[in-house]
Amino acid sequence: MFWKISSKSPAAVARKSRATHVLPAHRSTHLVPCELVPWLLAAALLLGLTMLTLALTVHADSGSVANGEAVLTNKLPADANDFARDFFHREVEAQTQDHSLWSYRELRREDGKLKSLCVYQTKKGEIERLVAIDGHPLSGDALATEDERIQEMISDPAQMRQRQKKQREDGEQARKLLRMFPDAFHFQYDGTQEATVRLRFSPNPKFHPPDHASQVFHHMEGTVLVDTEQRRLAAINGRLTSEVKFFGGIFGHLAKGGTFNVEQKEVAPRVWQVVTMRVHMSGKALFFKTIDVQEDETYSDFRSVPDNTSLEQAAQRLKNERDSTQTLARN
Repeated sequence: MFWKISSKSPAAVARKSRATHVLPAHRSTHLVPCELVPWLLAAALLLGLTMLTLALTVHADSGSVANGEAVLTNKLPADANDFARDFFHREVEAQTQDHSLWSYRELRREDGKLKSLCVYQTKKGEIERLVAIDGHPLSGDALATEDERIQEMISDPAQMRQRQKKQREDGEQARKLLRMFPDAFHFQYDGTQEATVRLRFSPNPKFHPPDHASQVFHHMEGTVLVDTEQRRLAAINGRLTSEVKFFGGIFGHLAKGGTFNVEQKEVAPRVWQVVTMRVHMSGKALFFKTIDVQEDETYSDFRSVPDNTSLEQAAQRLKNERDSTQTLARN
């Protein structure tokens, strides 16, 4: 689920609530109207990318074809573009139909510090608790501050509804960009890795972007890793091959060389979640404001959450998790 992006992205500008559903409330995206700050379309883009992009870190040798690779590729359409259109369609459909709830751990590098959080999803919203900084568990006033913050949040229905609304918007933005991918790029087979196939993508010069965010597609190239059995996106890795100028550079730009990397894994039968997300982009915005999006986040220890879990129950379970962490640290 890519909309984990909630907390994640543009991220920094935007964060999701995982609910890769794949991505926590701290992730809610805050986009600026494009007519005022086109450069933040970078945020819209990064938001979508971080939700829809998965990081590719394997580079199989495409010069030699093993027997297993030959068998795998023989089952695929001859045209990589047809295969890409099929799996992107399946990815969007799978995300749309997945309403599962999860608790998980998140490691996030923020303001030069490595923060460890526990996150709990419910139908009423998502709650996260900071449990450690740079490997040191919170204690004293910091714990009390977290308790107070969480209690205030779950006691404010309007705030929770607003967070959920933003998460839904983030998810739809991600799916919108995913749907454009098969038209925005040309794809070529680029080897296999176990039960996955790697495709390389480059801009399709005939693609006409329907909005400013998708214009960035003309400046990107990269690779996607696809699980061939389920036709799910396992990873995506992309980079800006040229400078992206907004309104001729008047409103800012994104520098060449920016990268995004995301990895997604199956955490339960046919349920996929983002487990790694990295976004590194820089540039200049309106009035020479620096754009510096440096996102490094990992997610682990996924556990299914019952549909009838309340916010109060989620908060209590996070507190219990905190107490267990403190006990382990003392021992």
